[in-house]
Amino acid sequence: MQGNEIHKQLAEAVGEEYVSTEPAILDGYAYQSFGNVDVENFPWMHRPVAVVLPSTTEEVQAVIKTCGRLGLKVKPFSTGWGAHAGVGGDDVVQMDLRRMDRILEIDEKNMVAVVEPYAICAQIQAEAMKKDLNLHIVGAGCGTSPLASCTSMDGTGWTGLTTGYNARNLLGTEWVLPDGELLRLGSLGSGAGWFCGDGPGPSLRGIMRGLFGARGALGVYTKCAIKLFPWNGPPQPDVQGTMSEIEAEIPDNFKVYICLFPSLEAYGDFAYGIGDAEIGFMICKNAIGLMLATYTPHLLRKVIRAQSLKNALNTARHMFQFMIGASSPGELEYQEKVLRRIAEETGGVLIDLGLMPEFGGGVWWGFVRAAMPPMVFRFGGMFGTSFGTCEAFDNCINQSRDAAELKQAYIDQDKLYDDFADNAWGGVYESTALYGHQEELALFDHRNPRHLSGMADYGIETMEISREKHYGVGLGAFMIDTETRDRIYGSDAQIYCSWQKKIKEMLDPDDVGDGKCYSTGS
Repeated sequence: MQGNEIHKQLAEAVGEEYVSTEPAILDGYAYQSFGNVDVENFPWMHRPVAVVLPSTTEEVQAVIKTCGRLGLKVKPFSTGWGAHAGVGGDDVVQMDLRRMDRILEIDEKNMVAVVEPYAICAQIQAEAMKKDLNLHIVGAGCGTSPLASCTSMDGTGWTGLTTGYNARNLLGTEWVLPDGELLRLGSLGSGAGWFCGDGPGPSLRGIMRGLFGARGALGVYTKCAIKLFPWNGPPQPDVQGTMSEIEAEIPDNFKVYICLFPSLEAYGDFAYGIGDAEIGFMICKNAIGLMLATYTPHLLRKVIRAQSLKNALNTARHMFQFMIGASSPGELEYQEKVLRRIAEETGGVLIDLGLMPEFGGGVWWGFVRAAMPPMVFRFGGMFGTSFGTCEAFDNCINQSRDAAELKQAYIDQDKLYDDFADNAWGGVYESTALYGHQEELALFDHRNPRHLSGMADYGIETMEISREKHYGVGLGAFMIDTETRDRIYGSDAQIYCSWQKKIKEMLDPDDVGDGKCYSTGS
């Protein structure tokens, strides 16, 4: 079908101003970071046939029905953070949901926020904190959409110790199916409001998102309710400046520590101790290589050439950042005593960052606000991740150990940038070390053919190791194309793959949802 006819019919759904088939605009949407969906052309993905920007649920329905009638597919995204947001083939319309950016409600009593797709974490957090509440911000940072991570992707982040992870923070949901019909899930579906995502009646959470979400293959989520959590900090923090130049005070009822350990085993024992004691607001690892690449990329290039300095820095590689956010002076005193006892029992060293002048801005910007992730691109231009299976923390530690050993071989061959090899990120979730994750980041230059092929090969090897050692399917598996992922995990997870296909065929028999990042053959 000619572009003019596609443009005309989509314009009838959303208005002339909010449709484009201009090649330069379409190419802008084809550039997507992360993943190896198409290694030969990375980071360029397929050019959409059109881009459309609906502003209401009704317009989303109209666009989907129009695409079904025209024999086109639809790929929606909220903030477009990664290759899984781009179109996966020809004849796909990119649905950009940026006009749907409202916080519809913050229910202070029931600790619920109702949001649209482009309401970002920073925006919601600012409003929630005024009511002594907070939300879970995923590792991709505060510029992302919590609706996207709750409904359609992974959802682990810095403060997961107390704010869970977003696959479980999803409550009532408004879902436009691939045929354009509207489905309301949870308590919303029975007219009882947004407070519950799983009833009354059977839950469809496993079908709509499973572990890692369908990434647009099963329709579009236009509204959802997310769980909020207590915030013991100031309702309106006094923060001056922008980005890494922020100045702020650490509240008196907060404490922030760097926790260093002599071995990976002691590091793991500390995580279990924190989980058993049920203390803390945040526990997370940010590796030495990641911090240098983010904050001082030019310094990292020099450090990796000075082996003695590199060795010295590596003595701090078994490290957590730990934050307490107490509700009273007595609770703060108690949590500090417990923390020190656990550190002593595991041979750890605690460094109180509150004693370091001018560090409050870094705490606010890096940990509470989670604003740093886009800066990870500074060192090499691109990065990817691997492993990251959510499991008991000993399993996660084994993943990070294997990842560092494997990645070092690629660094030695100049197929990835040297980031100290051990560049794991992640923590524990839901107040227990029985559930956590450690994903291994890898920095590379996508303009360098050796790096591009190296990142692709590294990603495949990490999945083969995960299968061989029964680590499970982690976040890193979704940085690889669907066919390769299903081939590697096929014999172990064929039932899962076949059920994905059955769900896709049931909900989308006309194949309107772009399923490139969901299941083989969809």
